[in-house]
Amino acid sequence: KIRARTSHLKGVKIGIMGCIVNGPGEMADADFGYVGTGPGVITLYREKEVVKRNVPSEHAVDELIALIKEHGMWVSLPSGRDDEAVEG
Repeated sequence: KIRARTSHLKGVKIGIMGCIVNGPGEMADADFGYVGTGPGVITLYREKEVVKRNVPSEHAVDELIALIKEHGMWVSLPSGRDDEAVEG
């Protein structure tokens, strides 16, 4: 889901990790991080800093996109819609 919604963002690195144990260290060079921290729960990072904890996984991709927008790194799709999946 993350790649489908963000693959058009050239130059933005998003680290996607399945667990908190390895997540922060392995995504040290990422602009944003998406780390599973429990069943159905995600923690979002901006670089190495935690910015949102305990995000329900069903809302986490939208929260990640909001975070990218907040930091001025979002580029809208040519159609102007931000909620479309990008093929690729």
